[in-house]
Amino acid sequence: MASPAPLSDRPRWRLLLLCFVLSGAAGLIYQSAWMQQLGLVFGASELAVAAVLAAYMGGLTAGALLAGRWLVHLQRPLLVYALLEVAIAGAALAVPTGLDLATDLRAAFFGGPDLDAVGGPGSGLFYLVATFAVLAVPTLCMGATLPILSRWAVRSDQQLGPRIALLYGANTAGAAAGVLAGAFWLLPKLGLGLTVWVAIGLNGLVALAAWGMARGPRNSTPTPDAEASPRTDSRNEAPSGQRWVLPAIAGSGFIAFGWEVVWSRLLAHLLGGSIYAYGLMLATFLVGIAAGSLLATTWARDARRAGLGFVAAQLGVALGSWGAFLALDGLAGMLQPGPERLMPSALVAALVLLPGALMMGAAFPCAVRLRAAGAGAAGTASAQVYAWNTVGAIAGAVAVGFFLLPAWRFAGMATALIAGSLALAAVSAQATHRRRGWSLLLAAGAALALLPPPTPWRTLRTAPISGRVAEGEVAYYAVGRSSTVLLYRDGRGHRLTTNGLPESLIQAPGGLPGRLAVAQWLSLLPVAARPEARSMLIVGLGGGLTVTSVAPTIERLDVVELEPAVVAANRIIAGERATDPLADPRLRLYQDDARSALELATGRYDAVVSQPSHPWTASSSHLYTREFFERVDRRLAEDGVFVQWIGLKFVDEPLLRSLVASLNAVFPFVEVYTPGNGGALLFLAGRQSLGLDADGFAAARDLWHRLGVLQPQDLDLARRLTADDSRAFAAGAALTTDRRNRLQIRSPKVLVADRPPSVEELFGDYDPLRPAMKSDAAVVLIRRLLGRRQIQRARRLASEIADPAARRIATGLVDLAEGRRPRGRGALLGPAVGPCSPSDTTERERLAALLALERPAAIRGNRPELVAQATSCDDAFAVVLEGWRQLALRSPERIAAFDDRLAAVTVDHPLHGAATILRLRWRRQSSEANYHRQGLGLLEPLLSPRPRGPALLAERVLLAAGAGDRDALEDALEELKKAPPGVIRSALQALPRISTERSPPREVLEEFVATFSAESEEP
Repeated sequence: MASPAPLSDRPRWRLLLLCFVLSGAAGLIYQSAWMQQLGLVFGASELAVAAVLAAYMGGLTAGALLAGRWLVHLQRPLLVYALLEVAIAGAALAVPTGLDLATDLRAAFFGGPDLDAVGGPGSGLFYLVATFAVLAVPTLCMGATLPILSRWAVRSDQQLGPRIALLYGANTAGAAAGVLAGAFWLLPKLGLGLTVWVAIGLNGLVALAAWGMARGPRNSTPTPDAEASPRTDSRNEAPSGQRWVLPAIAGSGFIAFGWEVVWSRLLAHLLGGSIYAYGLMLATFLVGIAAGSLLATTWARDARRAGLGFVAAQLGVALGSWGAFLALDGLAGMLQPGPERLMPSALVAALVLLPGALMMGAAFPCAVRLRAAGAGAAGTASAQVYAWNTVGAIAGAVAVGFFLLPAWRFAGMATALIAGSLALAAVSAQATHRRRGWSLLLAAGAALALLPPPTPWRTLRTAPISGRVAEGEVAYYAVGRSSTVLLYRDGRGHRLTTNGLPESLIQAPGGLPGRLAVAQWLSLLPVAARPEARSMLIVGLGGGLTVTSVAPTIERLDVVELEPAVVAANRIIAGERATDPLADPRLRLYQDDARSALELATGRYDAVVSQPSHPWTASSSHLYTREFFERVDRRLAEDGVFVQWIGLKFVDEPLLRSLVASLNAVFPFVEVYTPGNGGALLFLAGRQSLGLDADGFAAARDLWHRLGVLQPQDLDLARRLTADDSRAFAAGAALTTDRRNRLQIRSPKVLVADRPPSVEELFGDYDPLRPAMKSDAAVVLIRRLLGRRQIQRARRLASEIADPAARRIATGLVDLAEGRRPRGRGALLGPAVGPCSPSDTTERERLAALLALERPAAIRGNRPELVAQATSCDDAFAVVLEGWRQLALRSPERIAAFDDRLAAVTVDHPLHGAATILRLRWRRQSSEANYHRQGLGLLEPLLSPRPRGPALLAERVLLAAGAGDRDALEDALEELKKAPPGVIRSALQALPRISTERSPPREVLEEFVATFSAESEEP
């Protein structure tokens, strides 16, 4: 048992432990803040992350080695410790200046007109040197603290192991507290800058306490106490203990940080990639190490026990991590989505991380005890062990994170790390003459061969936050350098995920383009605003859908993608999709972080499109700040435009106001759009006024038509905030900045809210269509909004129409859309607005809606007055009514005779949809495959951005079958499965009339018919 310190010294020892707890907390607060600051400068690419990590931990290593060398000259350790804490605080104040200088030097060395210089090996070397230079002073000082305090604290051989363990454990426990405080309180409440000041304050407090202790009666290196070893004196001895322990502790550090990489990557699937999840994981790991260090106070009392403890620690790392890996998929089932997820998440992290971390923490004090021959060598031995352990940790983090894990993936990497721990235990047993442990080690090795860690598929398939487990066949699986990428076969296409988070849907040939309208709007919207644009930069490849919709007028197309595995996933299915985005001859693909690329490239673009998904994750959150928008602005041509995406489920109203305010702080003109089904927002920004005109629409007319956008005026329906309205909407909102990243902090909490805000709730008071409610086009706009299922918006605007008659008709249209047929019919049957003519749009809308509603009676001749009013309006009414009569007579083939008149019904006419359906109906009845293909082309815009109803889905099945288009048929059948059984039966009854000899193989239809028939017969 260790001899107690003199009574007068016990309070000082306890105070010193408390100081080291606070010092550890400050150190990890600094690390969290500096890693974010360095990421903002150098980017989030794996090259930058590796360089920052290596430089940071390299500084700790160098500090420990220097301290070990100078300990022989050290007479007042506590005073030196106090000065080190002051130096850390002072250096922290200088870090921002150093980062600014590094930014300028990087731009000078690697900047150029294009992106060719980004992501190269020269960049990695610069990141390493610059980071080390910026962090050299604070990290050197941090690395020196443990050896120096060991020099003061250890006074006897019996105290050597326990006191080193207590110091190491106290510092690590403080580090865990610093991680949690930084993630859950400091960064969210104070922001990046003030968080650093909290750490500076802790350093100052520790320095004052250490200075006070240094002024006491024993302010120099302690002399031996009564039970000290006879060899112990006040000099610093060279550690003449066992040298084998140094490479062994380096191997232990390699394995420890290798596991940290593996666990952090795996637990990201369960806990998410937010700062809270990362803080929880790291803190749990550090708590395990601290507890293991305290456990070693018993193991490390003498060299014999320390040798046994070191062997047991390595064996414990192997068995604990092995068991945790085997149990991981079972633990994944414990997590449920919702706001109460924090405690289960903490439990899962503890069960996974603690067993191995406990033993990792125990290894360090045992190694110091083995290396030091006596108390006088405590400081130098702890310095050497710390340095070797940190070197191993650097090598493990870099090698596993960026080379071994991508090559071996999770199961292979876990097997290698377990085998490494077993081998290290065997070598240590041999070195400490514990030969009887060989039988146990051989048994463990045999068990590993028989029961290797399996691939944790449930964990990899689990989506963070929602907790859903993805279904489907895995077509591609890669552990990339920044994320785990999975590609699933999903019915008629593929789903791409990164770290379990959905990235993109990739449709097979024949799929409806309107299903994924948002991704295509991203590259079409900037050309609609600037038809003269010829160059475009896209941030993020994803599933390549944005690339495939770039207008043909764009001549230069650059794409920046952070994760190479995402590119690889796109390559392997190139032959299974309608258009391969990587085959575009205009495309130049660069692997790097977007901020880094924009900082280095000095050239300018006519358009920049940013689509980083999941803005709460570390790799994306920095692409939504004012500083990022400023970098985009510097890379835009004078009249260039910027388009930014965000999903509505990631933001609430305060976050959205903050984001719009941040954009307005950089760009004079900012507009907001809701394309497709309204689940996402697009921000259109620029220095000059933004107008979507006919020329911009014409530049990509065919692409717009496939999305159901048939005329330039349809783009106006997606605009929710004009430039003036966006300024009003964001007035007074706090900005989202690098120092206070509100999306990173708040978005993870918004994700578990009951429901995302609706577009109407957010923007209803700023609707740019409101002024049009005073014009003659009001009812036309209401009808077009209803066609896009914007019913809530249509009802609100209809109530604001100035003209009473027009308001009555518009409200009636909304009632019909909501299923209130009698009420809507009554509104339409009211008095006529005036004589119908092509220029009287309100009466034309009323008659078109009423004619469709009274269609059976009008065909039978029971509504002659209605027919007379309608046919006197314009030719469209007469030709559509005649087409309906031919359908009622079961003579659709006769419609072909006046197809040209139906084609003349313009897209702005209320009967355009009805005319288009008539045109495809006679084509579907034809026996010629070419007519069926024409019908498919006519039908596609009607089904975008969402299917209009099961009847049209059935039409698509019949047209695809008659056209012989297997891809379109399979896709149409997948959609038809969701229709009511009656609709499916009607479609199947029509299929025999189609000659399947020239259509896709008969088994496609026969399999569907058989499946449907079997399901419909089930009780």
